[in-house]
Amino acid sequence: MDASNARTFEAWLASRGGGASAADLLEAGLTRTDIARLVRQGALVSHGRGRFAMPAPQLSSAWERRRRTHLHAAATASRDGVLGFRSAALAWGLPVVDVPNHPEVIREPSSCQLAGTRTVRTLLPVADVTRLGSIRITTIERTVVDISLDLPTPAALITADAALRRGANVDLMNALLRARGAVRGCRQARQTLRWADPHAESPLESQGRGEFLLGGVPRPRCNVSLILGGQEARVDNWWDELGIAAEADGRLKYAGATSRDEALWQEKLRQEWLESELGVLVLRFTHRECRLAPVGIVERWQRLAARRARDPWAPPSGLAVVQRPIRLRSPNGPFDER
Repeated sequence: MDASNARTFEAWLASRGGGASAADLLEAGLTRTDIARLVRQGALVSHGRGRFAMPAPQLSSAWERRRRTHLHAAATASRDGVLGFRSAALAWGLPVVDVPNHPEVIREPSSCQLAGTRTVRTLLPVADVTRLGSIRITTIERTVVDISLDLPTPAALITADAALRRGANVDLMNALLRARGAVRGCRQARQTLRWADPHAESPLESQGRGEFLLGGVPRPRCNVSLILGGQEARVDNWWDELGIAAEADGRLKYAGATSRDEALWQEKLRQEWLESELGVLVLRFTHRECRLAPVGIVERWQRLAARRARDPWAPPSGLAVVQRPIRLRSPNGPFDER
């Protein structure tokens, strides 16, 4: 695989959340010899049963390269329009469900389409536009509203949750949405803003919660700590009455561990403690499941809920359930034009 093909493969794998099955890799044009060589070189990590993933640092750098490449193109396109939607979110440093193929810009209704862009022609009040450096861009609140109108709720929550965590004003978002009137996607957008939660800490957590809620699952609390006898475990999603926890198994989840084996071992011990000592039912889901089979995640939750209906959860004596306050960051961020 030459350097050009290697970069293309890396971008393809990063766009899938960093993971793929052996069948996916073969369908993408690799041979079994290629896969074995990539594993030996450390470019792929085998997770058993024909499942492979990029090393976490490599996935992070690949995503950042895609973001920078997109923003370089967006900086040029924004000279004749206002950067909006996912392009604006990326410029603000917010996560998005995927990097768009072309810069997304907003222009006046009478304007023409900009070549090489996705041009949305609509009225844009002066108050909804600001600047990052020399770039005209929609405000964070307007950006989230546009994305909520444009994308399905699970995908839009990725950006909305992060914006709230950055200190964006959800009341202003709702006011902006009401001012748009009965436009296409308004019901979906209202739902997204209603479900947004600043306690969510990763794109996969946000997307998974969106799929649960769309499937009729009760709203969980995000990033709750379960504390008993001096030991603590934090879970991504928590249903108090049922004693059910859901964990988003993203590729970057254990990036801080000194080794993959250590990370897996510590996670095994943590889950055993939740299940054996606290009686918690744990559901784990991956990026691939959210992308390809979200119904399956909901069905697994429903089976756990049915178990609880037959055998209700009795919290152990002394258990503390705590959702710690979040530390809001400044909503402002620099646009990287390098």
